[in-house]
Amino acid sequence: MTINYLLSTDSTSVYLRNLLKDGDLPDKYCVCADFQTVGRGQMGTVWESNKGENLLFSVYLKTAKIPVNQQFLLSEIVALGIISALKKYLPEIKIKWANDIYFQDKKLCGVLVENVIAGSQMKYSIIGIGLNINQLYFSEKTSNAISLRKILNKKFDLKVILQEVLNEIFTLFDNFLPEKSEDLQRQYFENLYRNSGFFPYSADGENFNAKIVSVDADGRLNLLTDNGIEKSFYFKQVQFLI
Repeated sequence: MTINYLLSTDSTSVYLRNLLKDGDLPDKYCVCADFQTVGRGQMGTVWESNKGENLLFSVYLKTAKIPVNQQFLLSEIVALGIISALKKYLPEIKIKWANDIYFQDKKLCGVLVENVIAGSQMKYSIIGIGLNINQLYFSEKTSNAISLRKILNKKFDLKVILQEVLNEIFTLFDNFLPEKSEDLQRQYFENLYRNSGFFPYSADGENFNAKIVSVDADGRLNLLTDNGIEKSFYFKQVQFLI
């Protein structure tokens, strides 16, 4: 594991991609920045973070062991690694599909996984993570955000938590066996936000109540509405109403 600390960059994931233009990097190479000028979330959204208060990092990981038709398993590994590291501080955290980390109905962490495929095999992935640690105040645009400090009323050592999160992610990844992916999916579902009971959702201009039945290895969310209709969605096709 290598950690490259930066004071500022446009995006840690972009920084990693630029390094790769000059040649390969060591596996498990991490770039962590105090500040990002163009932090990115899922589907082009912006990740807001005050300078030096949170963890903003991206990891280069060689992912050939992940089946190319089951790429979402990597997202499950990353999300489970993050909550495994954080549960000693905050046992109540959950994974909100696809791979956000939530405390109650507030967002604590966002993850963006970008996979590179060569032929019929995964080559490598760049995993971008924004984890709210010590920030107390968020703008109205991110009113759903929360931090460890805001919840627990104490400051945390960013480098300690970074090391803990990386250790958990890499341990899960190293121990992962494709033939035992059902175990991983079971753990993911057990830690899923809203994994029990009916809750409101919105899709195609319609609001409805449904419960989560399962999440497929390709990332598809399977719901059952309160009037018995099965619905399946890929990321951004359905909205959680909170």
